[in-house]
This record gives sequence, structure tokens and C-alpha cells, in this order.
Amino acid sequence: MTPGSFRVSSKKVGDVAVIYPQGYLNNVAGEGLVHECTSYIEKGTKKIVISFSKTELVNSIGISMLLSVIENLLNTGGELCFTDMSKMLKETFEMLGLIKFITTFDTEAEALNYLNTIVLA
Repeated sequence: MTPGSFRVSSKKVGDVAVIYPQGYLNNVAGEGLVHECTSYIEKGTKKIVISFSKTELVNSIGISMLLSVIENLLNTGGELCFTDMSKMLKETFEMLGLIKFITTFDTEAEALNYLNTIVLA
């Protein structure tokens, strides 16, 4: 995918929003991802999974957009999970300290199982 071909899709699974960014996560793409997550948060969703199965690269602005989502969700007492990350993405997120604020899983199914076991106020 070229940098301009970013897309984001989502679905609701019970009380969990699952977000699927596709392509290069940069400033324009990050805005789309933030908008998608924020729309769920504003409707009261407190559990979000972001699946990176179709996201290979994230630049520094994309990281700042992810931080915005993390902060927004944590301020509501929510829970954010990242799944399906490439080794490079996982190492980048660990190096930048994002992993302290989220829970990571290898697959979407694992994240959904985990989120179904927790109750948020």
C-alpha cells in the first residue's frame, strides 16, 4: 500500500469496538484512526481493540495519534488492546513505552476473550 491509501474500518463485537487500520499510519491516517476511536468513545464504548494486521509502518505523527487515543480512552476508565502487530511494530511500541498503557495480544480473538472477562465502571 502506498502512503496515501490508508483506510480504517471497524465493527462492534458486544461491548467492544474493533478497529482495523490499513496502510501506512501517518498524520492523515492517524486522524482517521483517532476519529474512528473517538466516535466509539463518545457513544460510551470503553473497550477497544486495534488490530494492526494490515499496518506495516507507523511514523512519529502516527505514534502521537495513538497516544491521543490511549489518553482519551484511559480518561474514561476504558481498556485498549493492540493485536496482530508485526515484530517491528511491537518492538517500536515497547521502545516508546506505549506498552505500559495498553494490553497486547497476538490475535483479535485473544483480546476479545480478555475484554469479555473484565468489567469496567
